[in-house]
Amino acid sequence: MRWFAILVLLLVLTACAPAASPDGAATRSAPVSPLVTPAGLRTPDQPADRRAVTATPSAGSAPSADRATVHTVIDGDTLTVRTARGEAVVRLIGIDAPERGSDGRPPECYYEEATRVLAELAPPGTVVLLERDISETDQYGRLLRYVWIDRNGQRSLLNEELVRRGAAVAREYPPDTRYADRLAAAQRVAQANGAGLWGACSKPAAAPTPAAPPARGTDCDPSYPDMCVPPPPPDLDCRDIPYRRFRVQPPDPHRFDSDRDGIGCESG
Repeated sequence: MRWFAILVLLLVLTACAPAASPDGAATRSAPVSPLVTPAGLRTPDQPADRRAVTATPSAGSAPSADRATVHTVIDGDTLTVRTARGEAVVRLIGIDAPERGSDGRPPECYYEEATRVLAELAPPGTVVLLERDISETDQYGRLLRYVWIDRNGQRSLLNEELVRRGAAVAREYPPDTRYADRLAAAQRVAQANGAGLWGACSKPAAAPTPAAPPARGTDCDPSYPDMCVPPPPPDLDCRDIPYRRFRVQPPDPHRFDSDRDGIGCESG
């Protein structure tokens, strides 16, 4: 009986042995492939990716922007901020507030009030988000930015709020025109309500050019698209023409835009 039991055991072991391949090698099970995941995902045994993930902004929120803290308010459309890279002067895009005045000229109408409105909306210490359009800086080295603030738990575009309150006017400075439609709509509200400078100033110094400019003839220089100014000669100065604060495009043969900010004859 013992030999019979041994014989049965040998038969069982032979039946369970792996089948040999034609070349004599035993056939093994294929290894299990690792889990394949879409790019950016990981399996529990993979190390976490340490790169920062930028969430897609939700509706009504500002696009990607840099965080900063307001340091001082210079005037109605300019302030200084402190960022992780240091202190910088910021010129708010798409708006124009009354000027301080210089060279013996008095401040423009509503200058002090406009400066105060900006200081009330974004006092020193306010945390803001700075959004860039196309340009990085202007000819004075100031950062060109849209400024976002939190008001009652909701994000608000400071540039737009200043226009809506009549503390500044909407003005397009190509190529930085991302929110031109929003700013124009805010200005229509301010004008309808007589808000700010629209009610306080009989002729706002920063008002846009008239909606119906003089007819242009064939002798109008293309550098001045909103009115008809003949090309030189003679060479004209701002005192020789009745227009103020109008768009100027290169090459500006009369040199009306002395500071090259795209606006001609800003004073006088």
